[in-house]
This record gives sequence, C-alpha cells and structure tokens, in this order.
Amino acid sequence: MRTEDELTDALRSVAERSPQERDLLAALAVRRRRRHQRRTQVLAAGAVVAVLGVGAVGMRGFFSAGGHAAVSAATPTNMTVTVTTMLPTVVPNVALSPPARSKVVDADRLWPGAVFTMPAKNADGWRYRPITSLSATEVLLSAESSFEKAGTFEVYDSATGKSRVVTTVPRTPGLDGYFPQTATTDGQSLAWFAYGEKDGAAVREIWTVPVAGGEPRLLGTFTGKHAQIDAIGVDGDHVYWSELSGGVWSIPLAGGEAARVPDSDELHLMKWPYAVDAADGPKGHDRNQTKLVDLAREAQTEINVPASAQGLRCGPSWCFGRNGQGSFVQYLDGTNTIALDGLSDVSILTRFPILDRFLFAGSTVYDAATGEVAAIGKGRGMYGVGTSSEPSTIIYWDGEPGTFTVLNLAAVPPAQ
Repeated sequence: MRTEDELTDALRSVAERSPQERDLLAALAVRRRRRHQRRTQVLAAGAVVAVLGVGAVGMRGFFSAGGHAAVSAATPTNMTVTVTTMLPTVVPNVALSPPARSKVVDADRLWPGAVFTMPAKNADGWRYRPITSLSATEVLLSAESSFEKAGTFEVYDSATGKSRVVTTVPRTPGLDGYFPQTATTDGQSLAWFAYGEKDGAAVREIWTVPVAGGEPRLLGTFTGKHAQIDAIGVDGDHVYWSELSGGVWSIPLAGGEAARVPDSDELHLMKWPYAVDAADGPKGHDRNQTKLVDLAREAQTEINVPASAQGLRCGPSWCFGRNGQGSFVQYLDGTNTIALDGLSDVSILTRFPILDRFLFAGSTVYDAATGEVAAIGKGRGMYGVGTSSEPSTIIYWDGEPGTFTVLNLAAVPPAQ
C-alpha cells in the first residue's frame, strides 16, 4: 500500500508538470484545480491513491461548487448566534483510549460485521464510487458512466447483495464541462452540487432527490462570486453549504431563495449543524481549528489549542492534530491528550473525526472509544474513502478482480 510520503511526492510531481502534458495525472490535476482551487493538493493526492492502485475506479471524488450572482440573501431573521464558551461544561461523548498499537488487527477480524465485499461495477458496467453509508448494511454510491461522470446514484445492501437505483443524474443543456460533484445525505434526502461552465464562467447547481427514489429537482443555479462551494449538507427540510471564502448558506428542499445563515462569516461547514473556522487545502493544512460552532443551537465552543499543534481538527467531542512528536488526540478543552505513537499520520482524505469516534490514519483506523486499531487493505495497492462532503463512514480498498472490500464504520458495534 502506498504511504502518505509517497503520495506527497507523487502530488508534487503532478504539480510540477506542464499544463500542456496530456498524461492522466497532469490532466486530472488541472481539472481538479479548476474545480476546487482551495483543495488542489489534497484532491490530487487522493487521485494519486487511485491511479497508483487501480486506475480511475477507486479514486475518491472531491468536488466543489456553489454561489449565485443574483443570490439574494433573504431578509435576515432575528436569530443571533450566542457565543457561548462551553469549555467548563463540555461532556465528551467519547472516552478517548490510548491506541493498542501492538494489537493491530485486520478490520475483518476486529469488526467482522462491518466488512463486506461488493461489485466494483453496476449492472450496466459503470464503475461504482462509494459515497457514505445509509445504515449498517446500506451504502450510497455513484455509478460513473465514464471517467468522473456520475450516471446514477444507487444504494447497495450488503445484507441482500442487491443494489437499487435512486435516480439518474441529470445534465443541464448548454453547460460545458459538466459533471456532478460532492453528494450528501441525511438518510431521507440526497443532495449534491454540480459543476459546469458557460461562456468560460463557472456555474454551480444544487440538486436534490429522495433517497427512496424519484425525479431529481434543481434547487438553485449559482454563478459569479458565489460559485465556490467547499462543503454541502442536508438536514430535514433544508440544504446547507459553505463557500471557499467562508460563510454558510441554506435553501429549502421545497424550493425558494437561498439565504445566508446568520453569524456564519468565515465559517466552513463540517457536517450540519457544525461549522469550523479552519479551511482545508494546501494553505490550510497546518492551520489549527480554534472553534466549533453549532449553528442550530446558536452555540460556540472555543478549543484549547496546544502551542505546538498543527492541523488541529475537532468534532463535537474530540480533536486530533500533529506536533513535533507525531500525531495526538485530545478533548476540545485540551484534556486527556493521548499520543498516537506508531500510527501513521492522519490521512489527508479525511481530516475530521468520523462519527465522532474514528480516525482514519492511512492504512489503519483508530477507534478513540476503545483504543483498538484496525488494519485495512492489507496487501492491496489502493484504498479510498467515500466522497461525501461530511466525514464519510465508508473506507474501501480493491478486493478480488471486479470487487471492492468495504469497511462500513456505521456497522461497528457501540463501545462497551
């Protein structure tokens, strides 16, 4: 399996290539830079994982979008975010445990009910790209009719071994370079944004469809300065997204005007309702997150950032970051710091804690609740994570020819 250092070197090699080069890596790097300027290096590294392993099939799709030249921020409501320092009363949901590095166990042995094998292509021969899990057995997928061109969204059920089509992905006539991008789901609704160009200018669209299936609906078309989305979420009756420059927006699933979420300036959506003040990407890789904002509860938690920390990222209960000695985890208030000795650096494919419990560290997964460490992709050349905007619960690697081996973290039993 490729290491993070190898991926970094490969990434630098891609970055140094001339735009005129037509080899796969150069073309992909140029394309992703156009799609998502803020995450260029991160995205290209994810692409390298796939290219080195099994070509395009296993590549994680990172995408961007957003904005509207005529987007009208609806009349602000009377909602104001109450800045509440929650440090003295924070009660973590996860009791951090030191990693049992000497007891690393293959994921299929440690969590046998969470690992399964599935086809790498759908019935039409289109390559699957996992997005995230819907349950302990169901996985949301995009099926690519051609390279990075999602043709359908589908759900695969590991209990039955069958898949079903959620919807065929629409394409808007008149847009050049069109392709669907990052998807998100709350289990009931699926939302995604798509990229296109018209007369050389970027165009972004936000779409939605029920997970049960149906006709997709276009919620908004965005151009101009707002055509830069870095994350998207859906919850209940609204779709939410944040822009590269910061700020969170929403639009009703039923349709209507886009509105800026009050007091969300300079924030980036992690997973609704949580937003953070640290953007990812090459310029933000080492920046520390200093606060976690719950936009639904109108509450803010200040984070105790160690002086030596780099790249600190936090979920509702705990954080992880790097320092001169390696990687570490801690609670938001700075207590219960645990060094992750012997574990590889946190994967650039997933920066935030998954399900407020798991940490994907390249070839291993650390369970912060138990201290257990699972090895993934043993002896394989490719691994990837789901393409959802929020931290995906799916990690996968190449299995026997024509298959993926999938770890569904939503199926891991609760900590005892």
